[in-house]
Amino acid sequence: MSTRACSHGRCRQRGVAAALAIASCLLAAVVQAQDACRPVAASPAVAGDLLDAGKLAAKIDEVLTADWQASQVNVAPRADDAEFLRRVYLDIAGKIPSVAEAREFLDDERPDKRRRLIEDLANRGSFAAHFANVWRDLLLPGANMNLETRGLAGPFETWLRVRFAANVPYDQLVAELITARLAAPAQPNPLARAVTAPSPGAFFQVNENKPENLAANTSRIFLGMQVQCAQCHDHPFSHWRRHEFWALAAFFSNLQPAAPEGEAAETPTAVSAAGLSIKVPETDLVVEAKFLDGSPPQLRSGEDPRLALSRWVTSRDNPYFARAAVNRLWDHFFGRGFVDPVDDLDEANPPVYPELFAEVARQFIAHDCDLKYLVRTITLTRAYQLSSRTASASQSELEHFARMPLKRMTPEQLYDSLVQATGFRDGNTGQQPQNPFGNDSVRDQFLAKFADQSARRSEAQTSIPQALSLMNGTFTSDATSLQRSQIMSAIIELPVLDTAGRIDTLCLATLSRRPDAEESKLLHDYAQQSAEEKQALADVFWALLNSAEFIFNH
Repeated sequence: MSTRACSHGRCRQRGVAAALAIASCLLAAVVQAQDACRPVAASPAVAGDLLDAGKLAAKIDEVLTADWQASQVNVAPRADDAEFLRRVYLDIAGKIPSVAEAREFLDDERPDKRRRLIEDLANRGSFAAHFANVWRDLLLPGANMNLETRGLAGPFETWLRVRFAANVPYDQLVAELITARLAAPAQPNPLARAVTAPSPGAFFQVNENKPENLAANTSRIFLGMQVQCAQCHDHPFSHWRRHEFWALAAFFSNLQPAAPEGEAAETPTAVSAAGLSIKVPETDLVVEAKFLDGSPPQLRSGEDPRLALSRWVTSRDNPYFARAAVNRLWDHFFGRGFVDPVDDLDEANPPVYPELFAEVARQFIAHDCDLKYLVRTITLTRAYQLSSRTASASQSELEHFARMPLKRMTPEQLYDSLVQATGFRDGNTGQQPQNPFGNDSVRDQFLAKFADQSARRSEAQTSIPQALSLMNGTFTSDATSLQRSQIMSAIIELPVLDTAGRIDTLCLATLSRRPDAEESKLLHDYAQQSAEEKQALADVFWALLNSAEFIFNH
């Protein structure tokens, strides 16, 4: 059972007033809340073809604008500075801006301030932390809910964060993951998370080191190919055959854990291309290793077969790799990729704007698989900077990218945004080893409660337990308490602020914008007419934290 968020166009008009009514003990509702299988190989661009992020963004807008006009699509207006500010912080840094950051941007009158902000955010440590969260969730699904997986997630997330911070090229990151040095099997221990060296080995552990699991997820995540249905039989809806699936799985058929520290590693056994094979379970069928394009591997003497696989997966001539990366990043920012679902680049599921899709992938390759290049390109586009307000039925068709859809925050985005808004500090975090049989920290409890990501982000739903948690949980009760909230004490006691200034600050802290004239009057009157103005301001803060405008990325 869930409640659907109201459209953003009405969040400002109704969200604050409705939540204030709840704060006044009046009942109200809360939180209405290509052909990728046979594409033309993407050849490297010559130097003269290189487009910087701004020029590629302009080219994207040119194509989309022409389509909007031809299709007679009603395009949403440009997002105002506050709407853009909050969105780009959530999408790049993983949390809303601070009050000081919001004020600085909103008061900045430079015409290129949006470009400057994008550049600044892409170079922050929070960029690396956020994208490490996003990719950890993709590669280790269920890490927030499953105790065993959560025990493996720490070193893996740290490994990702280090690489995103160094802006390691995406092809290199993927190659490192596919060829990760495997540790000897051991029972995951949540107590050891803080002292375990950063490693991508958890990807293999969550896939139980099984060739079939590794083949399915490697092709799905890094190539956008759903080949797992061919594991037991020929794919019923695509051209994939069972022998092609197992030919890919053969690259993972002889995984050897690294020798424990202090012991000499065994000399690898040379494997010829003809000798690399796998026996299909419960059959007498033996399948030799081949890539998904049907070509055999060229193995070097004594090397791990995964090295040959990584070279093919990340090759500039691989027609799948760059497109899968571009589609995933586009989906991250727009809530929908050129191909939807994002992991289904199949001839039966062609992309929208196929020529544009191919060009963005080509430029990604030409820029050495620089993920930050894609981030800058996408966020500089007019399409990304459109409002989420819906003014026409035609704007419900997200494949035109003619407006920004409401997007559900990830658990980490919501938690970190609440921390940013309230100044909350979890006393258990980092102070002592966590209990392996339970969730000690408020963060762990929160992430577990909000971990169900089964619905797509653009459907923007919040469950009743989640809504109740936000209304009555530790965050809101402590953050809006006059006795326990540091931020409330600071705002209320600061002598330079009058009632209007305090309301402005609360709105900036939560919604990253100042209240409009109608809201300002409503909130000011509510505070002034209350017997206890300080408590009334706490009620305002509670209302803002529970409004749909705060809870969703729009």
